[in-house]
Amino acid sequence: MLQLNVEMLKRVQGDPCRFDFLAELPPFELQGKNLSFPGPVKASLVVNSTGSALAVEGEVSGKLSLTCDRCLEHFDYSFEVPIKENYTRSTEGGGDEVVSFAGDILDITPEVIKSIILSLPMKAICREDCRGLCPSCGCNLNKDRCDCGKEDTDLRLSVLKDLIEKSSK
Repeated sequence: MLQLNVEMLKRVQGDPCRFDFLAELPPFELQGKNLSFPGPVKASLVVNSTGSALAVEGEVSGKLSLTCDRCLEHFDYSFEVPIKENYTRSTEGGGDEVVSFAGDILDITPEVIKSIILSLPMKAICREDCRGLCPSCGCNLNKDRCDCGKEDTDLRLSVLKDLIEKSSK
């Protein structure tokens, strides 16, 4: 969990405080897939008190275990995402752009995970030249050569193909 002790910052306005640490993040679900972090995530953050809010800026980096959308193999995806959030005490309300918190511990884990999700590629590919799976037999073309005798005919058109073959005889 990425938690910051901001007790002193709430009292002192305008003095930024730097936080550098490694933390374990919990796994999460995205579009029916369970995603996890194979190791700790590194965070470099600067927190500044503006009186009514705490401004958190910095960068979070690490690796996320993903499944390749082409070959279905697991791989580690490296990320480096910027973080920029404003937090206010839960009694002060807030708006759409401000996250509320209570107490002296600021848990930024949910916002960090949101930032990581937003940085993910639309298609997770293990490597640029991934050949994927054979559409006929399902063989991983990165590891094995497929000898299934590919046929490019669409199965829905097989009846038409049979008719053409019969008429040409």
